[in-house]
Amino acid sequence: MANEQKGPVDPSIVNEQYYHGLLPREDIKVMLRQNGEFLLRTTEPTKEATRSYVLSVMVYQEKEENGIKHYVIQNHHGRWSIEKFGFDSIKAMIDYHMSKGDSISKVLNNVILKTPILRQSWELAHEDIQCVKKLGEGAFGEVHKGTLKKYGNVIDVAIKLAKLEALTKEQIKEIMREARLMRNFDHANVVRFFGVAAGQEPLMVVMELADCGSLDSFLQKNEQPVEKKNEMCVQAAFGVEYLHEKNVIHRDLAARNCLYGNGQVKISDFGLTREGTVYQMDPHTRVPIRWLAPETLRVFIYTQKTDVWAFGIMCWEIYSNAQHSEVFCRHRSVPIFAQNDNRAARLG
Repeated sequence: MANEQKGPVDPSIVNEQYYHGLLPREDIKVMLRQNGEFLLRTTEPTKEATRSYVLSVMVYQEKEENGIKHYVIQNHHGRWSIEKFGFDSIKAMIDYHMSKGDSISKVLNNVILKTPILRQSWELAHEDIQCVKKLGEGAFGEVHKGTLKKYGNVIDVAIKLAKLEALTKEQIKEIMREARLMRNFDHANVVRFFGVAAGQEPLMVVMELADCGSLDSFLQKNEQPVEKKNEMCVQAAFGVEYLHEKNVIHRDLAARNCLYGNGQVKISDFGLTREGTVYQMDPHTRVPIRWLAPETLRVFIYTQKTDVWAFGIMCWEIYSNAQHSEVFCRHRSVPIFAQNDNRAARLG
């Protein structure tokens, strides 16, 4: 894929294992533990500002997250620097300070680069990912069928692509938050997450490929016997049970947010998912009201029981071939919304 980044680009660092691309601070605080540990990352480009490289270094480990210092790397007339000397490349600058063992800061004498923190197994390289066929459009960009080279094997995958210039900073954070959540999941009835390629553009999120696509679309196009529908409901139940055991609330269970492949229902789409067993809902946020439990609409609080209600609606979708859920849900949503005194929850 083409590299279309905004701002000065240093090609010398793309293949360096300590370069983590669009790594959010939520991951940095977990990776940097000991004094002298460091990594290189990049900020999100916006309409107002170009992308910048940032060197994050643990300086005061006793302060944990607050002991990490972040230094924006400057580029002046092709020379890269922080507070001291200019170098032809960022790699040369890092190599110099590691070999000399001196501080990269003029103000603090203990910002010393000792141990580079290398990419994690879920941080993928763009050259290992190949897009083969466009499948459709997602919330933040295109979805492609493709392949991933991993541990010497080539596997079929689904790839979400997002151009950073088309996203807000908050949307990029949301993509990375969802990816951070998904890498904790490992269950046959939850879509598998392989990793993120965030070293250059486009940003890629790589997941398991379900050959039959979304569950609602599959049901609408392929009549299934009752026994198979029973099996689908049980599989979805296993997936929900697993997520709740992992201490999360999905918050958007529906046939449209499940995939079907190799005879298995796989819960997907974790954009609204939150960790914990209780979540206070913003009453001004758009929500999928037709799948929402009435008590959640009344008090604006999600619990895992909210997921159980949505699971029941999803089972109804499965048995009706996802054909009549709009009619069913539209009728039941009106009195519930009236009960809620027309408060600000927006119809989803």
